[in-house]
Amino acid sequence: MSQQQDILNRLPIGMVMLDRDHRVVSFSGTAAAVLGTERLRESLGKTIQSVHSEHSRSKIEWLLQQSHNEDASGYASMLINVPDTVLQLRMIQLHDAKGIGGYCLILCDITDLTSHPAVQEPPGGKSPAGRRLFKLPVSMHGRIALLDLGEVAFLRADGHYTLACANGKHYFCSLSLSQLESRLPQDCFVRVHRSYIINLAHACAVLRHDEQFVISMAGNTEEKIPVSRVNVPHLRRLLGV
Repeated sequence: MSQQQDILNRLPIGMVMLDRDHRVVSFSGTAAAVLGTERLRESLGKTIQSVHSEHSRSKIEWLLQQSHNEDASGYASMLINVPDTVLQLRMIQLHDAKGIGGYCLILCDITDLTSHPAVQEPPGGKSPAGRRLFKLPVSMHGRIALLDLGEVAFLRADGHYTLACANGKHYFCSLSLSQLESRLPQDCFVRVHRSYIINLAHACAVLRHDEQFVISMAGNTEEKIPVSRVNVPHLRRLLGV
């Protein structure tokens, strides 16, 4: 059995059951371990939207709406990031004799498929670094695909989410740019703008455009990456220009 297959067999999977009106009716032990037993107990009998913040509520609403989409084969999925954990959420619509009988929210902890273990605490009592990603989880045709980081040319903020450019294609990642910045290898992924992180391995030219520095990425002639003025000195040191 390969190491990846072994990890797949050991992935923690939790479930939260909802009735047809989106009220939480039950949950599994694994879901409680991930989200907190007390939090889930307090949510019993309440709609799942009401127990989330406004920002998170929009994600839950999207999952519920997508679970009605026939093109999604009756389920929808997305990623969320909690400290040192990457979770795939999947909402499945359930049916009974009266129609929609309820929903099942499945939580799959894919941290071990995407991240290196946390770095040990360094000397001097400083806080240890969190887990570093070695795969980038993105949405592709209703499933979660894992991109090799070396293939990712740059990342662009898309509201609370991120678009990743790899091999000339754009992929949706439901983790925010700030969440990714703290977990990507910092020797090659550099934040050059509030809306962009680039992979230095794909940088092929530094240009000036209307008094602003921009980065040209190999294989991508359509989009030039702007560099914020505050980031120019650091980037020039890294590139030796």
